[in-house]
Amino acid sequence: MTNVLGVMNIIFDLAFVVFYIFVFYISLRMCFLRDGQSKIRFFFIALVTNPITIFLLSVAIAVIFGIIRGLYFDGEAWNALTLSMIGGLIFIALTILLSWLVGRWVQAHNISLVIFLYLMFAVVYALSGQSVMENDAEHVIPPAVQSILLNIVYIGTVFILYRFVVRNLSELTDRKRQINSKMFLIPPSFFLPVYYVFNYLTYEYGDVLSNVVVNVYSMIVLALFVWAFSVVIMNINASNAAIEAQYEAEHDKLTGLYNKGKYMMLKENRFDNPGSIALFNYDVNNLKYINDNFGHEYGDELIIKAANSIHAVTTDNVFGFRMGGDEYAMVAVNVTEKEAERIYNTWKQALEELNTQGEVFCVMACGFKYSEGEFDPDELFQQADDLMYLDKKARKDKGETSHLRNAVETS
Repeated sequence: MTNVLGVMNIIFDLAFVVFYIFVFYISLRMCFLRDGQSKIRFFFIALVTNPITIFLLSVAIAVIFGIIRGLYFDGEAWNALTLSMIGGLIFIALTILLSWLVGRWVQAHNISLVIFLYLMFAVVYALSGQSVMENDAEHVIPPAVQSILLNIVYIGTVFILYRFVVRNLSELTDRKRQINSKMFLIPPSFFLPVYYVFNYLTYEYGDVLSNVVVNVYSMIVLALFVWAFSVVIMNINASNAAIEAQYEAEHDKLTGLYNKGKYMMLKENRFDNPGSIALFNYDVNNLKYINDNFGHEYGDELIIKAANSIHAVTTDNVFGFRMGGDEYAMVAVNVTEKEAERIYNTWKQALEELNTQGEVFCVMACGFKYSEGEFDPDELFQQADDLMYLDKKARKDKGETSHLRNAVETS
Protein backbone atom coordinates (compact mmCIF):
# COMPACT_ATOMS: atom_id res chain seq x y z
CA MET A 1 0.00 0.00 0.00
CA THR A 2 2.83 2.34 0.91
CA ASN A 3 4.53 1.64 -2.44
CA VAL A 4 1.30 2.34 -4.30
CA LEU A 5 0.85 5.65 -2.48
CA GLY A 6 4.47 6.53 -3.22
CA VAL A 7 3.99 5.89 -6.94
CA MET A 8 0.75 7.90 -6.93
CA ASN A 9 2.54 10.71 -5.12
CA ILE A 10 5.20 10.82 -7.84
CA ILE A 11 2.51 10.78 -10.56
CA PHE A 12 0.66 13.67 -8.94
CA ASP A 13 3.91 15.62 -8.49
CA LEU A 14 4.62 15.22 -12.19
CA ALA A 15 1.01 16.05 -13.07
CA PHE A 16 1.26 19.30 -11.12
CA VAL A 17 4.53 20.28 -12.83
CA VAL A 18 3.19 19.51 -16.34
CA PHE A 19 -0.14 21.22 -15.71
CA TYR A 20 1.58 24.21 -14.12
CA ILE A 21 4.01 24.77 -17.03
CA PHE A 22 1.23 24.23 -19.60
CA VAL A 23 -1.04 26.83 -17.96
CA PHE A 24 1.93 29.19 -17.60
CA TYR A 25 2.62 28.84 -21.34
CA ILE A 26 -1.05 29.38 -22.23
CA SER A 27 -1.11 32.48 -19.99
CA LEU A 28 1.97 33.98 -21.63
CA ARG A 29 0.58 33.26 -25.08
CA MET A 30 -2.87 34.65 -24.31
CA CYS A 31 -1.52 37.85 -22.78
CA PHE A 32 1.52 38.70 -24.88
CA LEU A 33 1.43 36.82 -28.21
CA ARG A 34 1.24 39.32 -31.06
CA ASP A 35 0.83 38.95 -34.82
CA GLY A 36 3.98 37.68 -36.44
CA GLN A 37 5.36 36.12 -33.24
CA SER A 38 6.07 32.42 -32.94
CA LYS A 39 4.14 30.16 -30.56
CA ILE A 40 7.23 27.93 -30.43
CA ARG A 41 9.22 30.87 -29.08
CA PHE A 42 6.61 31.39 -26.36
CA PHE A 43 6.75 27.72 -25.43
CA PHE A 44 10.52 27.98 -25.16
CA ILE A 45 10.13 31.09 -22.95
CA ALA A 46 7.60 29.29 -20.74
CA LEU A 47 9.84 26.23 -20.43
CA VAL A 48 13.05 28.10 -19.64
CA THR A 49 11.77 30.99 -17.50
CA ASN A 50 8.82 29.46 -15.62
CA PRO A 51 9.02 29.77 -11.80
CA ILE A 52 9.84 26.04 -11.37
CA THR A 53 13.04 26.53 -13.36
CA ILE A 54 13.72 29.80 -11.55
CA PHE A 55 13.21 28.05 -8.20
CA LEU A 56 15.66 25.27 -9.06
CA LEU A 57 18.16 27.88 -10.24
CA SER A 58 17.75 29.88 -7.02
CA VAL A 59 18.30 26.71 -4.94
CA ALA A 60 21.46 25.93 -6.92
CA ILE A 61 22.77 29.47 -6.40
CA ALA A 62 21.99 29.31 -2.66
CA VAL A 63 23.79 25.95 -2.32
CA ILE A 64 26.84 27.25 -4.18
CA PHE A 65 26.81 30.31 -1.95
CA GLY A 66 26.56 28.08 1.12
CA ILE A 67 29.50 25.94 -0.01
CA ILE A 68 31.61 29.02 -0.69
CA ARG A 69 30.72 30.56 2.67
CA GLY A 70 31.12 27.28 4.55
CA LEU A 71 27.49 27.25 5.66
CA TYR A 72 26.29 24.11 3.98
CA PHE A 73 28.03 21.24 5.73
CA ASP A 74 28.51 22.44 9.31
CA GLY A 75 25.08 21.14 10.39
CA GLU A 76 23.91 24.24 12.23
CA ALA A 77 20.20 24.89 11.90
CA TRP A 78 20.71 28.64 11.82
CA ASN A 79 22.98 28.35 8.78
CA ALA A 80 20.48 26.10 7.02
CA LEU A 81 17.74 28.65 7.77
CA THR A 82 19.97 31.41 6.38
CA LEU A 83 20.41 29.45 3.16
CA SER A 84 16.64 28.96 2.93
CA MET A 85 16.12 32.71 3.27
CA ILE A 86 18.86 33.48 0.73
CA GLY A 87 17.32 31.01 -1.73
CA GLY A 88 13.89 32.60 -1.26
CA LEU A 89 15.19 36.12 -1.88
CA ILE A 90 17.13 34.93 -4.95
CA PHE A 91 13.93 33.27 -6.19
CA ILE A 92 12.03 36.58 -5.96
CA ALA A 93 14.87 38.61 -7.51
CA LEU A 94 15.31 36.18 -10.42
CA THR A 95 11.55 36.10 -11.03
CA ILE A 96 11.39 39.89 -11.30
CA LEU A 97 14.55 40.09 -13.43
CA LEU A 98 13.60 37.34 -15.88
CA SER A 99 10.02 38.56 -16.24
CA TRP A 100 11.34 42.04 -17.03
CA LEU A 101 13.65 40.59 -19.67
CA VAL A 102 10.80 38.54 -21.15
CA GLY A 103 8.64 41.67 -21.25
CA ARG A 104 11.35 43.47 -23.21
CA TRP A 105 11.83 40.48 -25.50
CA VAL A 106 8.15 40.07 -26.42
CA GLN A 107 7.73 43.87 -26.62
CA ALA A 108 4.87 43.92 -24.13
CA HIS A 109 3.08 47.26 -23.92
CA ASN A 110 3.24 47.11 -20.15
CA ILE A 111 6.14 45.20 -18.62
CA SER A 112 4.62 45.61 -15.13
CA LEU A 113 1.86 43.22 -16.16
CA VAL A 114 4.43 40.66 -17.31
CA ILE A 115 6.11 40.96 -13.89
CA PHE A 116 2.75 40.45 -12.20
CA LEU A 117 2.04 37.28 -14.21
CA TYR A 118 5.41 35.80 -13.25
CA LEU A 119 5.03 36.75 -9.57
CA MET A 120 1.53 35.27 -9.44
CA PHE A 121 2.78 31.91 -10.72
CA ALA A 122 5.89 32.18 -8.51
CA VAL A 123 3.77 32.55 -5.37
CA VAL A 124 1.59 29.58 -6.32
CA TYR A 125 4.63 27.42 -6.95
CA ALA A 126 6.42 28.52 -3.76
CA LEU A 127 3.35 27.73 -1.70
CA SER A 128 2.88 24.37 -3.42
CA GLY A 129 6.19 23.28 -1.89
CA GLN A 130 4.74 23.01 1.63
CA SER A 131 6.42 20.44 3.80
CA VAL A 132 4.52 17.33 4.81
CA MET A 133 4.92 15.87 8.32
CA GLU A 134 6.91 12.67 7.99
CA ASN A 135 8.62 12.26 11.34
CA ASP A 136 5.60 11.60 13.54
CA ALA A 137 4.98 7.98 14.49
CA GLU A 138 1.27 8.08 13.76
CA HIS A 139 -0.63 9.95 11.10
CA VAL A 140 -4.35 10.51 10.73
CA ILE A 141 -3.61 11.00 7.02
CA PRO A 142 -0.48 9.30 5.61
CA PRO A 143 2.19 11.76 4.32
CA ALA A 144 1.87 10.47 0.73
CA VAL A 145 -1.89 11.11 0.80
CA GLN A 146 -1.29 14.58 2.26
CA SER A 147 1.11 15.31 -0.58
CA ILE A 148 -1.37 14.07 -3.20
CA LEU A 149 -4.15 16.20 -1.72
CA LEU A 150 -1.90 19.27 -1.67
CA ASN A 151 -1.05 18.71 -5.34
CA ILE A 152 -4.75 18.51 -6.17
CA VAL A 153 -5.38 21.73 -4.22
CA TYR A 154 -2.66 23.59 -6.08
CA ILE A 155 -3.68 22.24 -9.47
CA GLY A 156 -7.11 23.65 -8.66
CA THR A 157 -5.50 26.92 -7.52
CA VAL A 158 -3.60 27.28 -10.78
CA PHE A 159 -6.80 26.63 -12.74
CA ILE A 160 -8.82 29.14 -10.72
CA LEU A 161 -6.17 31.85 -11.05
CA TYR A 162 -6.01 31.20 -14.78
CA ARG A 163 -9.78 31.30 -15.13
CA PHE A 164 -10.46 34.43 -13.10
CA VAL A 165 -7.19 36.38 -13.22
CA VAL A 166 -5.30 35.66 -16.44
CA ARG A 167 -8.34 36.31 -18.61
CA ASN A 168 -8.70 39.78 -17.11
CA LEU A 169 -4.97 40.30 -17.43
CA SER A 170 -5.06 39.42 -21.14
CA GLU A 171 -7.53 42.25 -21.73
CA LEU A 172 -5.31 44.76 -19.94
CA THR A 173 -2.16 43.88 -21.86
CA ASP A 174 -3.62 45.27 -25.09
CA ARG A 175 -3.75 48.73 -23.51
CA LYS A 176 -0.71 50.97 -23.56
CA ARG A 177 -1.32 52.64 -20.23
CA GLN A 178 1.51 52.11 -17.78
CA ILE A 179 0.51 50.32 -14.57
CA ASN A 180 2.62 50.85 -11.46
CA SER A 181 4.36 47.59 -10.54
CA LYS A 182 4.85 48.46 -6.84
CA MET A 183 1.54 46.87 -5.87
CA PHE A 184 2.64 43.65 -7.59
CA LEU A 185 5.84 43.46 -5.56
CA ILE A 186 4.27 43.73 -2.09
CA PRO A 187 3.05 40.14 -1.45
CA PRO A 188 6.09 38.13 -2.57
CA SER A 189 8.69 40.60 -1.33
CA PHE A 190 7.26 41.03 2.18
CA PHE A 191 5.54 37.73 2.87
CA LEU A 192 7.32 34.95 1.03
CA PRO A 193 10.60 35.29 3.01
CA VAL A 194 8.65 34.82 6.25
CA TYR A 195 6.89 31.84 4.70
CA TYR A 196 10.27 30.22 4.00
CA VAL A 197 11.17 30.58 7.69
CA PHE A 198 7.97 28.85 8.80
CA ASN A 199 8.37 26.19 6.14
CA TYR A 200 11.94 25.45 7.23
CA LEU A 201 11.03 25.27 10.95
CA THR A 202 8.21 22.85 10.17
CA TYR A 203 10.51 20.65 8.13
CA GLU A 204 13.29 20.77 10.76
CA TYR A 205 11.29 20.24 13.94
CA GLY A 206 8.06 18.59 12.77
CA ASP A 207 5.80 20.48 15.14
CA VAL A 208 2.10 20.09 14.37
CA LEU A 209 1.39 23.71 15.27
CA SER A 210 4.17 24.89 12.94
CA ASN A 211 2.66 22.86 10.14
CA VAL A 212 -0.74 24.50 10.71
CA VAL A 213 0.92 27.93 10.78
CA VAL A 214 2.64 27.23 7.44
CA ASN A 215 -0.61 26.20 5.80
CA VAL A 216 -2.63 29.11 7.18
CA TYR A 217 0.12 31.60 6.45
CA SER A 218 0.50 30.35 2.88
CA MET A 219 -3.22 30.88 2.28
CA ILE A 220 -2.93 34.40 3.69
CA VAL A 221 -0.03 35.13 1.33
CA LEU A 222 -2.00 33.90 -1.65
CA ALA A 223 -5.11 35.84 -0.57
CA LEU A 224 -3.04 39.01 -0.18
CA PHE A 225 -1.57 38.52 -3.62
CA VAL A 226 -5.02 38.14 -5.18
CA TRP A 227 -6.20 41.14 -3.14
CA ALA A 228 -3.34 43.23 -4.53
CA PHE A 229 -4.35 42.24 -8.03
CA SER A 230 -8.03 43.01 -7.38
CA VAL A 231 -7.08 46.50 -6.12
CA VAL A 232 -5.05 47.07 -9.27
CA ILE A 233 -7.92 45.83 -11.45
CA MET A 234 -10.43 48.11 -9.69
CA ASN A 235 -8.12 51.09 -10.13
CA ILE A 236 -7.55 50.23 -13.77
CA ASN A 237 -11.27 49.83 -14.41
CA ALA A 238 -12.02 53.15 -12.70
CA SER A 239 -9.25 54.79 -14.70
CA ASN A 240 -10.50 53.23 -17.92
CA ALA A 241 -14.06 54.41 -17.24
CA ALA A 242 -12.84 57.95 -16.61
CA ILE A 243 -10.62 57.88 -19.70
CA GLU A 244 -13.41 56.49 -21.88
CA ALA A 245 -15.87 59.10 -20.56
CA GLN A 246 -13.36 61.86 -21.28
CA TYR A 247 -12.67 60.40 -24.73
CA GLU A 248 -16.39 60.33 -25.58
CA ALA A 249 -16.81 63.90 -24.33
CA GLU A 250 -13.95 65.16 -26.51
CA HIS A 251 -14.31 63.10 -29.70
CA ASP A 252 -16.80 62.74 -32.50
CA LYS A 253 -18.25 59.23 -32.30
CA LEU A 254 -18.45 58.58 -36.04
CA THR A 255 -15.00 59.81 -37.11
CA GLY A 256 -12.82 59.69 -33.98
CA LEU A 257 -11.68 63.28 -34.57
CA TYR A 258 -11.90 65.85 -31.80
CA ASN A 259 -15.29 67.56 -31.58
CA LYS A 260 -16.17 71.27 -31.52
CA GLY A 261 -16.19 71.35 -27.71
CA LYS A 262 -12.58 70.14 -27.65
CA TYR A 263 -11.70 72.80 -30.23
CA MET A 264 -13.15 75.52 -28.00
CA MET A 265 -11.21 74.21 -25.00
CA LEU A 266 -7.91 74.01 -26.89
CA LYS A 267 -8.51 77.45 -28.38
CA GLU A 268 -8.47 78.86 -24.87
CA ASN A 269 -5.65 76.72 -23.46
CA ARG A 270 -3.29 76.02 -26.37
CA PHE A 271 -4.24 77.91 -29.53
CA ASP A 272 -4.48 81.28 -27.79
CA ASN A 273 -0.85 82.31 -28.01
CA PRO A 274 1.60 79.81 -29.54
CA GLY A 275 4.64 80.97 -31.49
CA SER A 276 2.89 80.22 -34.78
CA ILE A 277 -0.32 78.63 -35.98
CA ALA A 278 -1.74 77.19 -39.19
CA LEU A 279 -5.51 76.84 -39.41
CA PHE A 280 -7.28 74.75 -42.05
CA ASN A 281 -11.05 74.93 -42.58
CA TYR A 282 -12.76 72.17 -44.56
CA ASP A 283 -16.19 71.53 -46.05
CA VAL A 284 -17.26 68.27 -47.71
CA ASN A 285 -18.98 68.94 -51.02
CA ASN A 286 -22.34 67.33 -51.83
CA LEU A 287 -22.96 65.48 -48.53
CA LYS A 288 -26.65 66.43 -48.37
CA TYR A 289 -27.25 65.30 -51.96
CA ILE A 290 -25.65 61.92 -51.31
CA ASN A 291 -27.60 61.46 -48.06
CA ASP A 292 -30.92 62.36 -49.75
CA ASN A 293 -30.43 60.33 -52.93
CA PHE A 294 -28.30 57.34 -51.95
CA GLY A 295 -28.88 56.95 -48.21
CA HIS A 296 -27.03 57.81 -45.01
CA GLU A 297 -24.84 54.72 -45.30
CA TYR A 298 -22.99 56.34 -48.19
CA GLY A 299 -23.18 59.71 -46.47
CA ASP A 300 -21.43 58.24 -43.42
CA GLU A 301 -18.80 56.68 -45.69
CA LEU A 302 -18.17 60.12 -47.18
CA ILE A 303 -17.87 61.69 -43.71
CA ILE A 304 -15.46 58.98 -42.54
CA LYS A 305 -13.31 59.24 -45.68
CA ALA A 306 -13.00 62.99 -45.18
CA ALA A 307 -12.06 62.44 -41.53
CA ASN A 308 -9.48 59.78 -42.43
CA SER A 309 -7.70 62.23 -44.72
CA ILE A 310 -7.27 64.51 -41.71
CA HIS A 311 -6.31 61.63 -39.43
CA ALA A 312 -3.47 60.90 -41.86
CA VAL A 313 -1.66 64.14 -40.94
CA THR A 314 -2.51 64.63 -37.26
CA THR A 315 0.43 64.52 -34.83
CA ASP A 316 1.24 65.82 -31.35
CA ASN A 317 1.08 69.40 -32.65
CA VAL A 318 -1.43 68.93 -35.49
CA PHE A 319 -5.04 68.55 -34.29
CA GLY A 320 -8.06 67.42 -36.33
CA PHE A 321 -11.68 68.36 -35.55
CA ARG A 322 -15.13 67.60 -36.85
CA MET A 323 -16.94 70.86 -36.19
CA GLY A 324 -20.33 69.41 -37.13
CA GLY A 325 -22.08 67.92 -40.15
CA ASP A 326 -19.78 68.27 -43.16
CA GLU A 327 -17.48 70.87 -41.57
CA TYR A 328 -13.97 70.03 -40.37
CA ALA A 329 -10.97 71.95 -39.07
CA MET A 330 -7.31 71.23 -38.54
CA VAL A 331 -4.90 73.27 -36.40
CA ALA A 332 -1.09 73.04 -36.44
CA VAL A 333 0.78 74.92 -33.71
CA ASN A 334 4.43 75.97 -33.58
CA VAL A 335 5.17 75.10 -37.21
CA THR A 336 6.91 77.09 -39.90
CA GLU A 337 5.07 78.27 -42.99
CA LYS A 338 6.88 75.67 -45.10
CA GLU A 339 5.89 72.94 -42.63
CA ALA A 340 2.27 74.16 -42.80
CA GLU A 341 2.35 73.95 -46.61
CA ARG A 342 3.84 70.46 -46.34
CA ILE A 343 0.97 69.45 -44.01
CA TYR A 344 -1.53 70.78 -46.58
CA ASN A 345 0.12 68.85 -49.43
CA THR A 346 0.30 65.67 -47.35
CA TRP A 347 -3.41 65.98 -46.59
CA LYS A 348 -4.22 66.38 -50.33
CA GLN A 349 -2.17 63.29 -51.15
CA ALA A 350 -3.89 61.31 -48.39
CA LEU A 351 -7.32 62.26 -49.74
CA GLU A 352 -6.30 61.30 -53.29
CA GLU A 353 -5.11 57.91 -52.03
CA LEU A 354 -8.33 57.35 -50.06
CA ASN A 355 -10.37 58.22 -53.14
CA THR A 356 -8.91 55.22 -54.97
CA GLN A 357 -10.76 53.02 -52.48
CA GLY A 358 -14.45 52.37 -51.86
CA GLU A 359 -17.58 53.51 -53.67
CA VAL A 360 -17.60 57.13 -52.50
CA PHE A 361 -15.38 59.80 -54.09
CA CYS A 362 -14.78 62.64 -51.64
CA VAL A 363 -14.18 66.27 -52.60
CA MET A 364 -13.34 68.74 -49.83
CA ALA A 365 -13.00 72.50 -50.05
CA CYS A 366 -10.20 73.91 -47.92
CA GLY A 367 -9.23 77.32 -46.63
CA PHE A 368 -5.72 77.62 -45.18
CA LYS A 369 -4.39 80.50 -43.09
CA TYR A 370 -0.98 80.81 -41.40
CA SER A 371 0.18 83.32 -38.81
CA GLU A 372 3.00 83.80 -36.33
CA GLY A 373 3.54 86.20 -33.47
CA GLU A 374 0.39 87.79 -32.04
CA PHE A 375 -2.95 86.87 -33.64
CA ASP A 376 -6.63 86.39 -32.83
CA PRO A 377 -7.67 82.71 -33.28
CA ASP A 378 -11.30 83.67 -33.97
CA GLU A 379 -10.29 86.18 -36.62
CA LEU A 380 -7.89 83.68 -38.17
CA PHE A 381 -10.64 81.04 -38.18
CA GLN A 382 -12.98 83.44 -39.99
CA GLN A 383 -10.31 84.25 -42.59
CA ALA A 384 -9.71 80.54 -43.22
CA ASP A 385 -13.50 80.06 -43.43
CA ASP A 386 -13.79 82.78 -46.08
CA LEU A 387 -10.99 81.17 -48.10
CA MET A 388 -12.72 77.79 -47.78
CA TYR A 389 -15.96 79.18 -49.27
CA LEU A 390 -14.02 80.68 -52.16
CA ASP A 391 -12.42 77.27 -52.79
CA LYS A 392 -15.83 75.58 -52.52
CA LYS A 393 -17.31 77.92 -55.16
CA ALA A 394 -14.33 77.45 -57.47
CA ARG A 395 -14.62 73.66 -57.24
CA LYS A 396 -18.35 73.82 -57.89
CA ASP A 397 -17.79 75.97 -60.97
CA LYS A 398 -15.32 73.35 -62.24
CA GLY A 399 -17.84 70.57 -61.60
CA GLU A 400 -15.71 69.00 -58.85
CA THR A 401 -18.04 67.40 -56.33
CA SER A 402 -18.34 64.33 -54.13
CA HIS A 403 -20.10 61.46 -55.88
CA LEU A 404 -20.64 57.70 -56.00
CA ARG A 405 -19.09 55.52 -58.66
CA ASN A 406 -21.68 53.56 -60.70
CA ALA A 407 -24.45 54.32 -58.18
CA VAL A 408 -28.19 54.47 -58.91
CA GLU A 409 -30.21 57.12 -57.11
CA THR A 410 -32.88 55.93 -54.67
CA SER A 411 -35.32 58.69 -55.55
